[in-house]
Amino acid sequence: MTEEHVDQIGKIKTSVEQMMDELKLKAHLGKAEAKDELAQLEKKWDTFLADSKPLTDEAANTAAKTGAALLEVGEELKAGFKRLRKHF
Repeated sequence: MTEEHVDQIGKIKTSVEQMMDELKLKAHLGKAEAKDELAQLEKKWDTFLADSKPLTDEAANTAAKTGAALLEVGEELKAGFKRLRKHF
């Protein structure tokens, strides 16, 4: 192996080590950024859940009232058709 080859190999080694260190740092910082973004999204999710709870509770309450009213109307219709059937 010539001295020139040793020199080139040394330069390649230095260059690759430098790139690896840079990429490791970027990967580490990327992980931190991802963690920060996840934390922000989780806060928004918690806010969404808290803000939507009254709406979903009210919708369930309204649906229960509407369902009860529909059952009442359905029973009245059924009784009405039974009465009408007796006439025939």
